[in-house]
Amino acid sequence: MTPSDIPASPMPVRYSRETRWLHWITALLVLEQFVVGQVGWHLMDRSAPLRPWLVATHTSLGVLLAAVFVTRIAWGLTGGRAIRFPVVGVQDRIARGVHLLLYVLLGGEIALGYMARWSTGHPVMAFGVPINAPFAAMPHATHVFFSRLHHWDAWLLLWVALFHAGAGFYHLLFCRDRVFQRMLP
Repeated sequence: MTPSDIPASPMPVRYSRETRWLHWITALLVLEQFVVGQVGWHLMDRSAPLRPWLVATHTSLGVLLAAVFVTRIAWGLTGGRAIRFPVVGVQDRIARGVHLLLYVLLGGEIALGYMARWSTGHPVMAFGVPINAPFAAMPHATHVFFSRLHHWDAWLLLWVALFHAGAGFYHLLFCRDRVFQRMLP
């Protein structure tokens, strides 16, 4: 029997368990971070008793999101057990581009969050443990710059993530090509 006589194995139907877990944990943390960040910083009065808890939650789960993000990058770079598809058409190029954009926006959001906090000279607090700034406090204008970029990147990330989710539902409801089912838990 020669290698050409062996039938090709069918493509896997779903992504690996680890890949799916990392995807959904990331999705939940991004949504949580957006909501808590908007409420804690932009909708709630600075003197509200719940605000310190929301800020602590946002920074702690932001550090957790950073760890999940780094794990996803490492998982992908080491091959992970993901499904590899050839890029054959415009739709494939758009999907790859959106995934890349999500990674860039999320990585930027994480870095900007650290910079916004560290620019004040204060540590990022993660579950009560300080992650000290690697540099001294910066001028207030620099803090405002990082904070605004963090805020607007969060909105852009949310819209791109909603587009990504919408594309998944488009595949589920209209294309019926089982793309959506590959990532279900």
